[in-house]
Amino acid sequence: MLTAALRVYHWDRRTSSISSDRLEDDTLPVLARGLDVYRARAGQTRGQVRNAARLALEELRPDRIEPVVKLLDDAASWSWPPAARAGERRLAVFEAAASRHPLLETDAAHAVLAEVLGAEDSGEAPVPRLYADYPEFHRLTGFPADYTAETLRADYDLAQAQALLYSATRVIVEARRDFKHILRYARLARLLHHVERIRGKDDGYRFVFDGPNSILRRTRVYGVDFARFLAALVRLPDWRLTAEIELRRGWRPFTFTLAAEDRLGAGLPAPPEFDSDLEEAIARKFGRERSGWTLHREAAVLDAGRALLVPDFVFRHEDGTEVVLEIVGYWTPEYVADKLRRLAAVRSVNLLVAVPRRLALRAGKLPATVLPFKRRLLLRDLLPRLEAFRRRGGGG
Repeated sequence: MLTAALRVYHWDRRTSSISSDRLEDDTLPVLARGLDVYRARAGQTRGQVRNAARLALEELRPDRIEPVVKLLDDAASWSWPPAARAGERRLAVFEAAASRHPLLETDAAHAVLAEVLGAEDSGEAPVPRLYADYPEFHRLTGFPADYTAETLRADYDLAQAQALLYSATRVIVEARRDFKHILRYARLARLLHHVERIRGKDDGYRFVFDGPNSILRRTRVYGVDFARFLAALVRLPDWRLTAEIELRRGWRPFTFTLAAEDRLGAGLPAPPEFDSDLEEAIARKFGRERSGWTLHREAAVLDAGRALLVPDFVFRHEDGTEVVLEIVGYWTPEYVADKLRRLAAVRSVNLLVAVPRRLALRAGKLPATVLPFKRRLLLRDLLPRLEAFRRRGGGG
């Protein structure tokens, strides 16, 4: 990720809106020249490679050059000499040079280096030799062959959006699908959240994200967590993000908006659609619609006491009946125990829980209809249980 000092953005005080910088198509040839520098200069120090890249990128707008160089640095591979050994060598050289102070001639400096380092002295300039563990003097060892100008532009666009979120105090995401992934990404980014149902033509959910300290005061300390969350979110479809950006304390917040249609995640692999072969098999067998029922993948968020639960499937009938299905598969005992504990806290929904037969007795204590299975879920077992909810008048 970029540092806050390298972010580039555009803001409008009149509308209180802000947007992160994005590179245009005509920058691609310039980016390609920057890539050529990193591919051609293996063995040179980071400082030498960076300076050459800056010259190759000079046709870019000046505020864009350093962020691009930082991203190229991150994509490259560098040598990292052991810092402890380098420090010991410096100390030995300085002690040897103390009796000859001041050393004003390069030849005299090389003589001290040769005396202390012996065969290790390569005759190169003393500063890079002594400070090889400093980032400026790391040496370029390689650059990925499949890293293209388009990849660099995509990384820049995403990194600038992430850097703008460093100043976010709150982030809201509205989505129509992939709720389980969104909540998982939020947990990995250590973000607190609450969820609201969006009713209308395109049902969905609104996720409001912040962090523990935001309960007590307005804070920007979760900006890096928001940035990590965005890096995962852009892999998903059908979402819209709105963030409150506080560039300076005391300023009125700016509004930053992004959506899946902005294609910040173009080229990034989407997460797997299914968590298990069991889920994939039942979705494939059932199809999109069957007997008046439509199948929706992870299309609800349930209140499970002190936790949230996204069931594997939601079945909606044309008469308005809605049934949620959660599959408890062949996982570890700890996972099964946690899943059953959360399911026991679910209320006010038509809940259908599919479990292996060996777990049927334990699952029978849940506030749910239990669907035991041997190795796989069968439609001849599933459909009658769905219809039973209709007969009980179980509108969603």
